[in-house]
Amino acid sequence: MTSFEIYVFVLCFIVFSLLTAMFTYLIVSIAKMEVELIRHGHRDEAIRKELNKRKRPSRGMQLVNRIFSLLLCLVFMTAFSFAVFIRATEDRPANGIPSIKVVQSESMAEKYSKNTYLFTNDLNDQIQMFDVVICRHLPAEDELELYDIVMYKQDDIYVIHRIVGIEEPNKDHPTERHFLLQGDAVDRPDKFPVLYSQMYGIYEGVRIPFVGSLVLFLQSPAGWLCVLLILFSMIATPAVEKKIKAETDARTPFIADRLERNANE
Repeated sequence: MTSFEIYVFVLCFIVFSLLTAMFTYLIVSIAKMEVELIRHGHRDEAIRKELNKRKRPSRGMQLVNRIFSLLLCLVFMTAFSFAVFIRATEDRPANGIPSIKVVQSESMAEKYSKNTYLFTNDLNDQIQMFDVVICRHLPAEDELELYDIVMYKQDDIYVIHRIVGIEEPNKDHPTERHFLLQGDAVDRPDKFPVLYSQMYGIYEGVRIPFVGSLVLFLQSPAGWLCVLLILFSMIATPAVEKKIKAETDARTPFIADRLERNANE
């Protein structure tokens, strides 16, 4: 984690703490005010009307609601965990465990008309921006072939491009092959040849379309804040609702008794 990322994390934590304290104060204040109104009878008419027009949900419906909430929470936390996993493993080569990356460029999104090799070889494995791609362990250097799609790192940026040229070892580089890479949607190869040692994995066509935009959001400071605030609301809201329901249930017999006396009079 870079110093800037640590700074952003600390800043987000401070903002989250302040927002949590503010929302906690507001929620507790509103809950206390509602409880006092119920206890002093200012909500009696509203409670009576609510009791007349609604039926108590069956146990089956309550179970369905709980299962739905649990599934929603599970899906959300799975997405967040997936985003964190991608962020935590982004510098790891695809050795054993596949490397997962979010494509943040349109350089592989389509076939550029002048890249005739794409059409003559029927290469239709383009990658769209915001796809999540899975790169697997690199084969041996001498097993890489023309038109393979590989992931490499240059200037701290991950690039996923296609091999369009291979220069075998010669007097200028006697021990290594030089690979010329290019995006399908651009008209010229990458500026510098790529060495095998710069490569992190090979793409074999496994991708999840358009999920990357959500992953990038969940990796951002705004995404972290949303996750934390949602977790806070999931904890605080049921507690407040339970307290208000307990006060309402305690007040209900008094309302029913008063209605019965009025009817007898």
